[in-house]
Amino acid sequence: AVVSVLAAISVLIASINIVGGFLVTRRMLAMFQKS
Repeated sequence: AVVSVLAAISVLIASINIVGGFLVTRRMLAMFQKS
């Protein structure tokens, strides 16, 4: 049970990192395009 919980947490963190990095990259690109 502990292993499955750790796996679920790691997947959740990985998906958050992917979405967060995608949003940050889009925001940076938008800033560069404005200037």
